[in-house]
Amino acid sequence: MSFERLCALRDSIGWVYGSEDLCVLLYSLVKRARPRTVIELGTGFGVTAAWMGIALRESGLGFIHTYDNGSHFCSAPGQRFLETLHGPLAESILEPSQGYLDFLGRVFSWVGVEDQVKANVQDICVSEIAQSPEFDEGIDILFSDFSHSQQSIQALLAAFIPRMSDSASIFIDSASTQRLSYLTLESLIGALNQNKIPRALIQGHNDEGAAKLVAKIQRSRFRLMHLVEARERAQNSTAWISIEPVDVIPTSAPFLH
Repeated sequence: MSFERLCALRDSIGWVYGSEDLCVLLYSLVKRARPRTVIELGTGFGVTAAWMGIALRESGLGFIHTYDNGSHFCSAPGQRFLETLHGPLAESILEPSQGYLDFLGRVFSWVGVEDQVKANVQDICVSEIAQSPEFDEGIDILFSDFSHSQQSIQALLAAFIPRMSDSASIFIDSASTQRLSYLTLESLIGALNQNKIPRALIQGHNDEGAAKLVAKIQRSRFRLMHLVEARERAQNSTAWISIEPVDVIPTSAPFLH
């Protein structure tokens, strides 16, 4: 039943943010990596969080913290779109005059991930979110789907790289097929792998924060992959930054003897 409901959610709503295929990919990656802490910046209508939440539920561990201020949900276009929904999905997740948090609660409850997903309705401030004590033990997966401008990418990496686990992934939606975003990522990742830290990543950090950023970069290897869909639309790509520890053993998993 959960899988049928996930597919209904994906097919009816996933296309709004271009995540109808990406949510399935992220489900597979979360299922394989078994992360403990996942952060999503830009909840939208909750489709991607729901799919990742099911993967966590099946693995028996992990939690998603998802953030959005709900502005699109409250907008006239957002409300008009929701009015077009029908059938069991609409009957289960829609209620007259409901707020954004209540809507997300109904979505996550309907697919059965209310224990795996924590929705936070607030403006997205990457520096504030990254410093939350909840993430002191490290962030395993970060999925950013709210902005991919040059400044946003720099701010995102500056805030979150020191907080990522030794082996971790950062996904930035729509960045790989936007020229300036693509060039920014290529330049930044190339510099980081040479232990060169652009000024934009250091600015805003105090001495302690800058030291943590430098230490994390020096003991890590960064791999940038551009995942591009064969679709002619604005949201047709995702940049995947894989962070790995610099070590003679290329994985954090133990060897089998």
